[in-house]
Amino acid sequence: MPRLLVIDDRDTTIEMVQRRLPQLETVTRCGKKIPCQVCEERAKGCPLRCAHSWAEAESALASQTPLPDLVALDLHFALPEEQLLPLDKSALSNDKKTRAKELEKLRRTQGLLILEKLRAAWPKLPVILLTTTAEELGLVDGSARDPLVYFVENEVVDSRTLAAEITRALELQHMAQEGDVFWGKTRAMAGLRRALNLLARSPLPVLIEGETGSGKSYLAEQVLHPRSGAKGPLVITDLSTIPAALLPAHLFGAQRGAYTGATADHAGVFEQAHAGTLFLDEIGNLDLELQRQLLLVLERGAVTRLGDSRARPAQPRLIAATNQDLSGLVALGRFRADLYMRLNPATRLHLPPLRERREDLPELLQFALLGALRSDPLRALVRQYLARFPTPEDFIDGNSAVIFGRPQAKSAPRGAFAIFVSKESLAKLTAHDWPGNQRELRLFAVNALVSALAQALEVQLETVNDLQRAPAILQLSDALIAGLLGGDKTRKHKPSVVRSRSAGRSIEVSIAASRSFAEVAAEVERQYMRALFELHEGNLDAMAEELLGPGAPARKLHLRLNQLGLRVRDLRSAGP
Repeated sequence: MPRLLVIDDRDTTIEMVQRRLPQLETVTRCGKKIPCQVCEERAKGCPLRCAHSWAEAESALASQTPLPDLVALDLHFALPEEQLLPLDKSALSNDKKTRAKELEKLRRTQGLLILEKLRAAWPKLPVILLTTTAEELGLVDGSARDPLVYFVENEVVDSRTLAAEITRALELQHMAQEGDVFWGKTRAMAGLRRALNLLARSPLPVLIEGETGSGKSYLAEQVLHPRSGAKGPLVITDLSTIPAALLPAHLFGAQRGAYTGATADHAGVFEQAHAGTLFLDEIGNLDLELQRQLLLVLERGAVTRLGDSRARPAQPRLIAATNQDLSGLVALGRFRADLYMRLNPATRLHLPPLRERREDLPELLQFALLGALRSDPLRALVRQYLARFPTPEDFIDGNSAVIFGRPQAKSAPRGAFAIFVSKESLAKLTAHDWPGNQRELRLFAVNALVSALAQALEVQLETVNDLQRAPAILQLSDALIAGLLGGDKTRKHKPSVVRSRSAGRSIEVSIAASRSFAEVAAEVERQYMRALFELHEGNLDAMAEELLGPGAPARKLHLRLNQLGLRVRDLRSAGP
C-alpha cells in the first residue's frame, strides 16, 4: 500500500485523505502502527496526524525507514513567525508594517521553501504541491522543471482530484525507473515501454532502430530477454566487429577443416542461442548473400554448419538492431525486402537519441552517476575516499544522491555519499547533444567521478571536527565538467573553408582533448563534413563526388554521416 505524508498547516487535507482515500497509508508523527480512524486519540483532536511545518516534517521523515512513497505539500502556511522558513530572518525589515508584509509573503510561499529543504535532504522523494490558482503556479515556475514535483491546481482540492494526481505521480515514478533501465517521462520512451510490454513475450522477431550508443543491446539484455520467458541463453553479436570472411562461420558454425584455420568443430551463434534469444547488432552490415542464408535459417528453424550436410535445430527468438534506415536500404537494393518483412517492421522499435530526451537528462545524469559510483571498477577508489571521512553506523549506500547546486554539508544526506553538480554545469550538460548517447553518458559519469575522486585524494585532509557532517561530499567542479564536455566547443564551432587547392580542400577546425585518438579523428571528420555540407548547401551528390570521385553514390556519404552521428535533417535545420 502506498504511504503518504501530508505537510499542511491545517488538518483538512489529512482528514480528507484518511476519510476518502483508504487505498493510501498515511504517515503520522505519533509512531503508532494503528490507523488514525480507529485510534482513540482521533476524537480528542490529535495534532500528530500530519506535519504542520518544516520542523515537524523534517522530524517525521527522519524517523521513517523506508521513506514515504509520496509527500502532499500545501503552498500556504498560516504559521507564527518563529515557525516559518527561513529560520534566519535577519534580512527582514525592522519596520513593523513592512515586516508584516514580508512575513505574509513568506506564508503565501512557505511551501516552496519547504520544497527546497525536502529536495536538499531527500532528492528522490516525489512531492505533490497543492495550489489553488493559476497565478500561484507562476510562483513555482522554477520548481515546475523538477521531474519529481507534481501539481494539483484547483479552487478546491477535493479527494477525487487528489487521488487522481497521487495515482498519476506513483505511476510515473514506477515508469521512470524500472530495474536497471531508466525510462524517463518523454512521450517517445513511454510509447517504447508500452510496445516492449506487448512484444517481450511474443515469439516474433523484434527490430530495434537507434543511433550508435543509444542502448539497443542494453535493451535486449535487460528487458526483452529477461521478460521473454525463454529457457535458452542470450547470445549477443555485433556484426560490425567481425571480418566479412568470418561472418558465415560465426553465424552458422563450421566443421573442422571447412576452411583454413578451422581446427575444431564450431557451433555458430544460431545454434548457441537455440531456445533462447539471439541479438544481432548492426544487421544492416550483412551482404546480400548472407542475408539470403539468414532468411533460410529463420524460415526453417535449422542451420547447417560450413563443411557439413546435417541440419541442426536453431530456433532462437531473434532481436535485430541497426543504426541505419533499413527501409531506405531496401529501396536502394542493399537489403532484401523479404528479410526486412521477416524482421517484423510493423512493430519495429525506435530508441530516441538523448538530444530528444532533454527533459529526462537531469534524472539520467543522476542515474548514470549513481550507477558509476556503485560500479565495481570504482569500488576501491570510493572506499579509499570514504575512509577519510567519519562514516556513521547508519551509512546506507542506497541513499547516496546527486544534488544540483553548490556543495553544502547541511544539504547532503548524512548517512550516504553526496555528489554535487552546480546548476550552471547542469545547464551545460542538458544542452549538450550527446552524439554518443547512452554510451557517452556512461563514460562521462565514470570519467567525472574518477577525476574528481583522484583530485580530492591528492589534497591533504585536515582533522575533521564535525562528526555530524555527511560522510562524503564530492563536488564535480564546473572546470572538470567543461573539460569533459570539450566537444561542445567544437559542436558550436562552425568550421569554414579557408582556401581551396587542386590537391584538396583546407578547413579550420577546433579540437579539445578527448579520451582517445579515435575520438579526435572522428571529431575532425565531423567538422569537415559539416563544412562541406554548408559549402555545397546540403547537396549530398556534390559532397560524395568531391570526397570519393565522379560517380560516387550519395548513399555511401549518407551512411558515413550516420556513423559519425550527423543526421542530414539536423544539419539542414541548423541552417547557415
